[in-house]
Amino acid sequence: MNERLSGRDVDACLLLLEAALVQIRSACWSNEVDKAEALADAFHNLPRLLRESRPSWTVGGFEALFLDRLIAKYPEFSAMRDTLREGRDRG
Repeated sequence: MNERLSGRDVDACLLLLEAALVQIRSACWSNEVDKAEALADAFHNLPRLLRESRPSWTVGGFEALFLDRLIAKYPEFSAMRDTLREGRDRG
């Protein structure tokens, strides 16, 4: 487990991963392969963030490196950023 993450960070990441998996499933049903691929490309990194305690692995880094790129290509996923931030702010 990544000891650098708070419980709220972990919960927010898990909520986001769940939402991403649902969106991947939906994209596959709709035959939107490019969208499913973009989602999988961004979110396959999230388990590593949750497991590894590297200084370079942060929730902010995940957002900047992966989530922001996804949203730039597919603006309909901008609510995922809100989910991540709101989940981290709960407590």
